[in-house]
Amino acid sequence: MRPVPQVLIPWIPAEAITVAQAAIIAKRSPRTVREWAARHDIGRRIAGGDWMVSRVALLMLLEGDAAALALYLSGERQSADVDRYFSRLRCNNFAEISAKTAIPVDLEKLT
Repeated sequence: MRPVPQVLIPWIPAEAITVAQAAIIAKRSPRTVREWAARHDIGRRIAGGDWMVSRVALLMLLEGDAAALALYLSGERQSADVDRYFSRLRCNNFAEISAKTAIPVDLEKLT
């Protein structure tokens, strides 16, 4: 069984963007971004069935940083390779952000 990708887990609202926002950033169509979200696990469906995309994972994908994306999807948030993306996008690190804004996620409900 394939492990559940840890995209947007824990849920940090500042990390999540809509497909439309991601499409503008990536300069691609919303359809392409939805396909990337499904194929590359850079996003996930939330309540109501809408896709939300991780700003961090999107940047990793756009920059071709497969190693950092693999770490991110495995749930790693403390490594320098992952944390530098959080720092670039928010001017601080994951630990500071998650301590203030993370919403716990029940992984059993995602599978």
